[in-house]
Amino acid sequence: MGLGDHGETPQGRLGRRRRVGLLAASTAAALITFLAPLQDARALDDVLTLGGFSLDVSGMLEMRAIVGSTARSWEDRSLGKVRYGADASGERRTLVRPEGALVLKPKFGFDVTGTVVITANDQQRTALDLNEAFLEYKPAPSGEWGISARGGAFYPPISAENSGFAWTSPYTITSSAINSWVGEEIKTIGAEAGIQRRTGDLEIDFRGALYMLNDPTGTLLAWRGWSFNDRETGFFDRLALAPIRAIRPGGRLDEQAPTEKPFHEVDENVGFYVAASADHVDYGRLALLYYDNLADDRDLVKGQWAWRTKFASASYKVLLPGEVTFIGQFMVGSTSTITIPKPRGPIVYAAFRSGYGLVSKDWGRHRLSLRGDYFAVDDRDITPDDNNRERGHAITGAYIFRPAPNQRITLEVMHVTSTRPERVFLGTPARAKEIQSQLSYRFFF
Repeated sequence: MGLGDHGETPQGRLGRRRRVGLLAASTAAALITFLAPLQDARALDDVLTLGGFSLDVSGMLEMRAIVGSTARSWEDRSLGKVRYGADASGERRTLVRPEGALVLKPKFGFDVTGTVVITANDQQRTALDLNEAFLEYKPAPSGEWGISARGGAFYPPISAENSGFAWTSPYTITSSAINSWVGEEIKTIGAEAGIQRRTGDLEIDFRGALYMLNDPTGTLLAWRGWSFNDRETGFFDRLALAPIRAIRPGGRLDEQAPTEKPFHEVDENVGFYVAASADHVDYGRLALLYYDNLADDRDLVKGQWAWRTKFASASYKVLLPGEVTFIGQFMVGSTSTITIPKPRGPIVYAAFRSGYGLVSKDWGRHRLSLRGDYFAVDDRDITPDDNNRERGHAITGAYIFRPAPNQRITLEVMHVTSTRPERVFLGTPARAKEIQSQLSYRFFF
């Protein structure tokens, strides 16, 4: 028997989402009213200083207008690729949404700092959620060598584009397929240590980490595929799953709950990643990372399967002549659950890959960015009622205008074309073309 929907009706879910959205909107409106007179982005810095301790507080408030696609979004338990999709009848929606983030940075003396990131938006399960919380130790380098360590919950050093405030992108609203997935399912909950060496114009960094509470990582890539969004999953959040054949009531794996808890421990195994980067003043930054959660993919706890997920990522970022930034990134990996021997298994085994190239020109108060994405998933199991295959590509264009140092207006248009055969069993065409447009105003304090 499947776990069903835990007794919550669609009307109940809609009512809860509306209540969360109303609370998030009210909170955002109150904060905007309070903070609007603060035109200096440093006005809330160093709000508390006592002895060797200080606390920096910064934040972002956003209002966004969206014209969604004509396919239902993954947020609404379907297989669309963009964050904002059509309504239940397939009609394109026009939405206005508030969002926000608050970053607290305590400092304990010269070498130890902390980071706490709190987010708010109406698609979260709760009005406020915790996105990152960690301590970092980074003493002053001794000659050419330096060391660093951090512990808690944080993003691994994968993204080359999400270098903005609270893990946002300074180039677009919506992240690439790679970093959309990282924001959804990848978070290091553990400890990381690194060593750095700087010689002349070159800095080399090696680091590694051990972590837990990540066993469902890979669920989305297998049963939903890649997507495009900018909503990072918090600790209290849940990710909706479409009722595909494998997990709907009576399906082969209907023990799966209707939502995923991405930061959940199932098998008590410890995962790891290792990373290396080389950053040159003139030639840019090359970064490599290998990740393996070492999950026992035959375990199930409270409706959450453990997924053995491993991947390699490579990125390159460089500033070209004319103040043009180029970023390229590629990821390849696999995820599986229940890898029992043939001829009975594996039940689910998906190989995934994605890559993107981004160019961005910054001048004065303006920035113009263009990104192209490619993504794919190959179905490599022997289960006939679990087809995870997909192919797709996307083009994203964004124009940013900064009317003041602490304000940003962004217009973004995204076009995604994808083919996923499993859509047919949800009553939609296998091939979809989606266009999503967004206008965002962000106020930083």
